[in-house]
Amino acid sequence: MKLTKNKMHRCYELDVLRGFAIVLMVIFHFCYDLSTFGWASYNTGQDLEWRIFRAIIVTSFLLAVGMSSYLAYHKHINLRKLTMATAKLLFVALILTIGSLFMYPNAWVYFGIIHLIALALPISVLFVRLPNLSLIIGVLIILSYSLGWLSMEPIWSWSVKHLGIPKTTVDLASIIPWLGVVLIGLFVMHKQLFSIRLPENAVFDKLSTLGRYSLVIYLLHQPILYAGLLAVKSL
Repeated sequence: MKLTKNKMHRCYELDVLRGFAIVLMVIFHFCYDLSTFGWASYNTGQDLEWRIFRAIIVTSFLLAVGMSSYLAYHKHINLRKLTMATAKLLFVALILTIGSLFMYPNAWVYFGIIHLIALALPISVLFVRLPNLSLIIGVLIILSYSLGWLSMEPIWSWSVKHLGIPKTTVDLASIIPWLGVVLIGLFVMHKQLFSIRLPENAVFDKLSTLGRYSLVIYLLHQPILYAGLLAVKSL
C-alpha cells in the first residue's frame, strides 16, 4: 500500500506523525514549565513515566526524519536541497541555543533535538540507497547503547571539563543512541512498514497541518509558553 500524497506532494501520513509528535512535545514542555515555576511536584527529567513520554516524542520525530530522508533522496541526492535543509536546521539550532542562554543560563541547550536532526540528516542520506545496512547499523547502535558498549559519556565529560558546557541541560538528544532511530526510519519507509492509509478527517487534517509547520512550532512554542506562565506568575 502506498502512502498518500497531498497537493503539495507531501506525505500525509508523515505530516500526521510529525503533528502527533508536536502535540505531545507541547504538552511535555507545558508540564515541564509548570514544574519549573513550582506549580507541579513531578520531575520530567527523572520520573520514569516522563522519561518514557519524552522517548516516545523523540522517537516519533526521528523516525519521521529517517522516513522523509528516504522519500526525498533515495531516487536522486540533490546536494543543493540537502545543503539548504541542513543549513536551515543549523540556523534554527543556533536560535534555540541563544534563546536557551537567556531562559536557562545554567542549563542552556548545546545539543538538543534540532541539533541532532541537523547532524543526522546528512548522515542518513549516505544510507538512503542502503536501507538494509541502515537497519543493521541502527539496531546495532541502539543495542550497543542499551548493553553499555557504546556511549557518548566520555565525549560529554571531556566537553564539560574543557569546553565549559553545563553539566545539566534542559534538552539533550545524544547522537548515540538516537541516530539509530533515524537509520531505522530509512528502512521503515523503504519497506513501507508505515503504510497505514489514514482517512483525511478533521483530526488528522489538523495534525497534518501542525506537521507541515513543525519546525516553526518547535522554535516558537516554548518561548510563548514560558512567557505566558511568567505573565501569570507576575499577576
